[in-house]
Amino acid sequence: MAGPKGQQNMTPRVSYYPKLVRVTCRALVLALLLSFGIVPTVLTRGLMRVDTAQAKPMPAIESAWVAMQAQQAVVALESANEISPIEQRDVASRWIKSISVIIAEHLEVNSKDLERAWSQSDLSRQKVLFAALTQLGVPYKTNADEPGKALDCSALIKFAWSNAGFKMPRGSAQQYALGARVKASDVQVGDLAWYPGHISMSLGFQNLVIQAPTNGRNVEVHEINESRINWVRWVDPTA
Repeated sequence: MAGPKGQQNMTPRVSYYPKLVRVTCRALVLALLLSFGIVPTVLTRGLMRVDTAQAKPMPAIESAWVAMQAQQAVVALESANEISPIEQRDVASRWIKSISVIIAEHLEVNSKDLERAWSQSDLSRQKVLFAALTQLGVPYKTNADEPGKALDCSALIKFAWSNAGFKMPRGSAQQYALGARVKASDVQVGDLAWYPGHISMSLGFQNLVIQAPTNGRNVEVHEINESRINWVRWVDPTA
């Protein structure tokens, strides 16, 4: 039927192709590409929301205490540059023991196992761990890179690794591309946990990470849940 001035009324065409089928196909293709280490940016848009699973909040007083202890560890290790690496590890162990108890209790894991994982890490990774923990409770802000004030996920990684003398790029995809893939069973303290749009840092035990998650939340320790763990790619940034 002709409309005003001879124009035809156009009725929008509606696609009845099942949305579930489209999403499922895209997910299968994405999983296949990721298995080969390919990062298809176009496919990941709209397929995976970059909102991290809600972590159990650590009480503010505990978060502040851990951050303070970690800062003391950083300062102590900086002051201990003149002593041997073995003696530096002894210095680090003082804070590893006390901090691991609080983190383990919060994440409901065995404190001795967590302490052992941290103690067995090399000194540079212990420095990375302490630096990251100094930022517990710092607010997340998109594109922010202000340690102690506001950070996004890749800025936290960059800051932590800089404490061990490593220069890291900004951007989760760039940091993922920097290192070498490792198996979940071989992950160490400081290795990166990446999935499209987000990056966090392993605490070296099970699926525990420290991360700057998303708007409205602060830097936190967290266990990656089962629904997301299959998407995670672990990376050693030093390899």
